[in-house]
Amino acid sequence: MRKRSALGIAVLVGILVLATALPVHAAPVRRLYRGESSQGERIRIIVAKTDGGRFVRDVTVSHVTLTCEDQTTIEFGFGFGFARTMVPITDGAFSFDDVFWESAFHIAGDLGPLQGQGTLSKAQAVITPDEQAAQLCTTGDLTWAVEFVRIL
Repeated sequence: MRKRSALGIAVLVGILVLATALPVHAAPVRRLYRGESSQGERIRIIVAKTDGGRFVRDVTVSHVTLTCEDQTTIEFGFGFGFARTMVPITDGAFSFDDVFWESAFHIAGDLGPLQGQGTLSKAQAVITPDEQAAQLCTTGDLTWAVEFVRIL
């Protein structure tokens, strides 16, 4: 009787473990790409591969230099994490535009299995030093290139 009970419990535990385990396809494979922009600054892109395809999950730019209308310059570092609303990569290409009331960021490009390249720009409204007006500061169109580093 004890052998039957032990066997029954072992089978029940095994079924529960299998029923609650995440399927292998549920965890996305993440790939890290690193490179630099045409300003010589670092850029990092993380790509996730799921059952639904390939997606940009994260973009980080170490910093960029923006030139303002009065020829002053400012520097920004920034990143975007997309979490569940990742940016799709279709036929190797992706694009993302973020426009808010005081700033805009645009990135587009191609990402293959070993490398990628594209363009990006950042624009920012900035108050003038005399605080009497605002001016536009922008990177202009920059290029970027990345290479696959490793699977995360």
